[in-house]
Amino acid sequence: MTAPPPPPPPPPPQAPSPTVIRTLYRVFVNGADRMTTFGPNERGSYPVEAQVYYVPDQMASNRTTLNRLINAGGIDHADAIGTLNGYSVDQPIGYPWTNSSIPALVPILEGLNSLTGDYAMVAPRETLPGYTAQPLPAYGYPRYGNADEVLLILSAGGVTVQSNAVAGGALWRWFWNGVQFVNNADYGRQIQADFYYPASQNYNPTEAGDFYHRSDPILAHGSPLLMFENQGTTQITRAVPLNWDPTVFGGDPDHPVIWDQLVIGKDLTLDFNNMGSVAKYTTHLVLPTATEGTYEAPVVFLSSNFNRFWTYDAQAKTLSEVTSRMPSGCSATQPTFVYLTHFGGDIISDASGANAMGVYGVDDASGGSVNFWNMGDFRCWGDGPGESAGDTVTIAAVKGGFGGNNNNFLFPAGESTYNVYLISDTLQNVTAQMDRLFGMGVH
Repeated sequence: MTAPPPPPPPPPPQAPSPTVIRTLYRVFVNGADRMTTFGPNERGSYPVEAQVYYVPDQMASNRTTLNRLINAGGIDHADAIGTLNGYSVDQPIGYPWTNSSIPALVPILEGLNSLTGDYAMVAPRETLPGYTAQPLPAYGYPRYGNADEVLLILSAGGVTVQSNAVAGGALWRWFWNGVQFVNNADYGRQIQADFYYPASQNYNPTEAGDFYHRSDPILAHGSPLLMFENQGTTQITRAVPLNWDPTVFGGDPDHPVIWDQLVIGKDLTLDFNNMGSVAKYTTHLVLPTATEGTYEAPVVFLSSNFNRFWTYDAQAKTLSEVTSRMPSGCSATQPTFVYLTHFGGDIISDASGANAMGVYGVDDASGGSVNFWNMGDFRCWGDGPGESAGDTVTIAAVKGGFGGNNNNFLFPAGESTYNVYLISDTLQNVTAQMDRLFGMGVH
């Protein structure tokens, strides 16, 4: 009698469903009435003062209807869950949550100007002169008006960093030796982490936000923040990520798509172990279930004046320039240069080597957090080395597979962390710092 065949393996965990949300805008009607709206029609018809909140686009459990009201004279609008004396329902404008059970939600604030009688929706950090704000019994993700930058700054060891609350707390600027290293042309750049589900390259929760361009802050979609603070020489940020391409799930310029069960963020410790130009970068990932995927932890986008590409094997103390072997990211089928090493990483320097940034890590086979490193050369627009230029170059420390390599990593449910070390210095000193890290046995 033969034994029965073993049961088939369970299917790989599936991605949770993200949520389509809508941006609530405050517009100014006839120079006197501040009114909340959504979508392109009224946004395009009146001056837009602010993005104020993200709320769900559809009704579901744990949500309520937020109505825009209008007074009897038709000259003032207000926002309410219930009724307001002297006002009637104009139209529903969103379906906010009824409580703060989802990370990063805050009460939606409605302001009243007691002198003019005008009602207006107010963002949490906003001061609207003449208005006193009270919370509605409804919750949404707060936004930042029409601000492009709300910065958290930290300096230590000769390095100064700036993270941007508007863009999910992503690391927006990095200064060393009087040089600003980071390219921040859109919310896919900066220094940040992002996750890929194996179902599709388009299933891509991104720490900073989605692909609607930050050149117009009213339409740009940054990921909502959960934490944004400095503790000593460590900068801590957490975000609830948006999907990089919202159109995959039915989004558009007025409808971001949020992975409201995920959290992505960092702990960045400057002057690590009193090493000056070395910073420990710990990426945090929170998943609702064990999930196969690929994690860029982090990806670093640099200005295009960094134009020489290097790999470094710290175990063998071997520095190799690979500039001539870099594919062009403008048209290549495989747009990045992939590098494998047990201890070491990638470095990009300027032409002289006087300024360089390296990412040091340890591969997972040696007890570290990295499966492979890659570098990309995306100098495709010819617009120079500005921090908001299209031209950019990249380094990524990758956990898992990428681009159909079919070697996705099984990430655990709950919170997991992954360590690498960012080094800004001369090219010679970046390699020396990598040697020190290797000698210390850091992971």
